[in-house]
Amino acid sequence: MFQKFSDLYTLARLLRSVEDMDIASSPEWAIKLKEKLLGVCAQIRERYRPAVKLAAIDQSNWYACTQLEVTGEQKNMFPIPIVYWLAESAYCGFTPLAIYAAEQLIGFAVYAVDPDDGSYWIMAYMIDHKFQHSGWGRSAMLELMHHMKEKHGCDQIRLGHRYDNERASKLYASLGFEEIDRNDHEVIRQLKLSSFSSENAGSES
Repeated sequence: MFQKFSDLYTLARLLRSVEDMDIASSPEWAIKLKEKLLGVCAQIRERYRPAVKLAAIDQSNWYACTQLEVTGEQKNMFPIPIVYWLAESAYCGFTPLAIYAAEQLIGFAVYAVDPDDGSYWIMAYMIDHKFQHSGWGRSAMLELMHHMKEKHGCDQIRLGHRYDNERASKLYASLGFEEIDRNDHEVIRQLKLSSFSSENAGSES
């Protein structure tokens, strides 16, 4: 079976397609098979996945970052252009970061500290549409959380997401971000880093 695929990462993505199986109408043996295949999928992808790294935005990558895009359906959830975040960061003390998988630019993030109470916020976070549904969102978020904790010693992180962004809601909840507030536009979540570890971050999504 493996000889048919020179790239085990591609195989893992193919195995991932079994997620679409309708378990409500499936026999028990098929459900168990799905669970085993997804387990194999996660193991293969973690073993062969390039490392995620964060990099500062500078003259060598700022334009490439502005070319990152979400899907058409997600544009109402990520409506502010990246070029705006870069301009905002230059004058408001935000920290923008490029997200790489090996040498491939795959996403963008911005975080900041609230001068009033010292709390740290993830202001923007996105993975380019070409690299979604492959687990990069979780891997990059874990790396970002680790970066913020190690660099700034913060003990909690806050973020917001739109009500209709169900994928983000599931990801953040699985990482331990608890809902603490709601406003007209967003759900506000908070993660206490003292109670977090990558081991209890749940399965990859």
